[in-house]
Amino acid sequence: MEALFRRLSYYADLGEEELTSLKGLRFRVETYQSGEEIVARGEDPGDAFVVSTGWAARYISLEDGRSQILNFMLPGDVYDLQVFVTNGADHSVLALNKVTVLEIKRQEILSLFMQGGRSGAAFWWCTLQEEAILREQIVRNGRRSARERVAHLLLELHRRAVIAGEGAGHTFHMPVSQAMLADALGLSFVHINRVLRELEKTGVIERTKGRITLLQRDRLVEICDFQDDYLHLEDNPRRLGFNF
Repeated sequence: MEALFRRLSYYADLGEEELTSLKGLRFRVETYQSGEEIVARGEDPGDAFVVSTGWAARYISLEDGRSQILNFMLPGDVYDLQVFVTNGADHSVLALNKVTVLEIKRQEILSLFMQGGRSGAAFWWCTLQEEAILREQIVRNGRRSARERVAHLLLELHRRAVIAGEGAGHTFHMPVSQAMLADALGLSFVHINRVLRELEKTGVIERTKGRITLLQRDRLVEICDFQDDYLHLEDNPRRLGFNF
């Protein structure tokens, strides 16, 4: 549960008591290989799940085979908590590399909310961040240019990857193909390739075996006017402390 604890700790001041509570949840471990479907649209997942290791993508496919990636799931991310009140998933989830998932009984998660306390509140805050990321995705694809979209998504994934232990400094692991980036940003593969090559050629980024280094992070921020307040990761007066 360390990945989940690390994620939730950005929203509330959690301690040993909360870590013990999370470790006490009953769960089973499932492993998925790259390209395997973790959740299919329309099915009832039955359990909640937490990504322990690996990356996944939420997406919706159209009848003609086109897909729109909604966002990416990193270690510590929880599959939509609203599954508790719906009859089936409204989107699919795909493993992008080898993904380990902790499948937790619904009642186990619900008990955290019923008991109150910082853990349940942190789950709620986590859901708010997810909604904010989806709102930013709408703006990114609806109003930004291709270059701005790529720069903005790279900055978002870098910030999230470092938090999830998938990167350090300005370098992060990104197991996302150019085809996946195209599906996430509503662009063609050719367009994505052109933008990435241009960013590399001008010394803004470097790509090496599935890793991205932001050589000129400030330049990327300038390109897309990136503001990471929607990620809700910085300490602020509204952070859920011990006396919330």
